[in-house]
Amino acid sequence: MSEADVLLGKVVLDIHRKRRRSHFVSVPLFSLKQIHPINRDNSVAATEKRIAVLKEHGQAIAQAGHLDRAGLNRYLPSVSAVKVVADGNGNYIAFEGNGRLVALQNVFTPVDNINVEVEEYLFSDSATILRRINRVRALHNLRPEEDMPR
Repeated sequence: MSEADVLLGKVVLDIHRKRRRSHFVSVPLFSLKQIHPINRDNSVAATEKRIAVLKEHGQAIAQAGHLDRAGLNRYLPSVSAVKVVADGNGNYIAFEGNGRLVALQNVFTPVDNINVEVEEYLFSDSATILRRINRVRALHNLRPEEDMPR
């Protein structure tokens, strides 16, 4: 297990422990950023399957312009919602649902204007959590310039 994996586990634990509350919110697809890359064989395979499903239903999703929780579960079933922390700059870092996020961003473009319903975690003071999230992202070489829409 790498340092990044250990820190990711700690950050996710801290997010759950320190959250004040969470709520569901609809956000633009390309405001969602990964906390870690999808680079392990099983994750890559699952993401490729998700991409195939999305391509099959992409026109209907693009036409609707929105994927709520029910739609996400219909096309990309999972035990949990896509869970995020707002970074204060209009972006949301996904700490749960990175494979679904990557699949969506591979099928759709910013021009499609797709919104996705996510569970946003809120804190009394998010500065510490955001510093730790940014450290995990840096350890995975996810820098701000890689966050630019395609």
